[in-house]
Amino acid sequence: MQTSSSPALAKGAWYTLVILTLVYVSNSIDRTAMSILIEPVKAEFKLSDSQLGLLTGLAFGLTYALAGLPLGWLIDRVNRTRLLAAVVAIWSLCTAVCGLAQSYPALVMARLAVGASESAAAPTAMSMIADLFPKNRRSTAMGVFWTSTAFGTAISLVLGGVIAANYGWRAAFFVAGVPGLILAVLIILTVREPARERDLGQGDAGPAPSLFQTLRFVCANPTVFHAFVGIGLASLAMSGVPVWAASFLVRTQGFTLPQAGLMAGLGVGLFGALGSLMGGPVGDAVVRRWGVQALPAAPMVACVLACASGLVFALGSSLAVVALGFIVFEIVSRGFTAPAYAILVTGVEPRMRGVVVSAVQAVTNLIGYGVGPLVVGVVSDRVGGTHSLKAGIAAVMIFSLWSGLHFFAAWAAARRSERFAGGATA
Repeated sequence: MQTSSSPALAKGAWYTLVILTLVYVSNSIDRTAMSILIEPVKAEFKLSDSQLGLLTGLAFGLTYALAGLPLGWLIDRVNRTRLLAAVVAIWSLCTAVCGLAQSYPALVMARLAVGASESAAAPTAMSMIADLFPKNRRSTAMGVFWTSTAFGTAISLVLGGVIAANYGWRAAFFVAGVPGLILAVLIILTVREPARERDLGQGDAGPAPSLFQTLRFVCANPTVFHAFVGIGLASLAMSGVPVWAASFLVRTQGFTLPQAGLMAGLGVGLFGALGSLMGGPVGDAVVRRWGVQALPAAPMVACVLACASGLVFALGSSLAVVALGFIVFEIVSRGFTAPAYAILVTGVEPRMRGVVVSAVQAVTNLIGYGVGPLVVGVVSDRVGGTHSLKAGIAAVMIFSLWSGLHFFAAWAAARRSERFAGGATA
């Protein structure tokens, strides 16, 4: 039976969480800067939607996936604060380099570099948060952390659109690279490496498991495996919508680029952040009421609601309906993340967290962020016409529903798992 008392937080836990959240705000700004710049980049280099889908997705996701596992292996073995500071500085510089590109291939190469360096951010943060916060507060802490994607995306869309309209798309990349360089210095000077659970005697002794041992553990654990697959499938839908949202509004609602960036940015920033803040406490509330084994129910419900609201956004007949669909989609898709990742870090050994989160991030960025926007672009090109993006966005919603089925399977498996054993708090 679970107890209502909470273990004491590690020293500096909340400060470290704030810094990690700001780091991922920078990460999200640099990652999504391309999405608001699609139209001016398309005009300058005369690109198709398929080429834009490759640029916004696969060019980033491919190297993210390839670099993720080696960096995850390092995360479980080296000083995480120093590693984080290094990769933050690298991706910030590479983002600025995007503004120097004089051709489509050069821009693709710069995006490849951004993807590789950004792959260490989330696994490092998840590993540190899991060591700083106990199980019954972990989902809330992760919810706070994942607000970063909403805020970062909003800042990128709003300011990116304004800067691009007034100073050109290259200037937007230059500005996007600055915050990360400041944060890299701040990390080195003020953030201490948290004690790992194994260092505190709460995990197994001995060296960290090999990559093969870790992946075999994931495949042999049905709850973790289905959560892993579910996160990957959900990312196809949940990445495709924000990337194309501004262009969707320009093409279907007659918005200017700054107007589209403002609406999409406010939707992501305000309601996406609200969803992230709600998702963590909802996950912890589920754990307190029904036990840890019920945690997969939270992302399962979020997936179903994301599919329904995504279709409303894509197929809505008026701006009001489109806006409503987008708002609900942002709330539930961002709320999905914290409890979904809490399943992963709870279900694996402490010394496996870096590799496991790196692996799922590799999948979400290669298949989700990489393929999701590309699928939207390819379907749009095939359908053709002014409203072709409607079909493209609607097409990826099936993956959200498919993801929900995997979280249902994770829920069923968790009820039989000793690792997820524990009754509800009275």
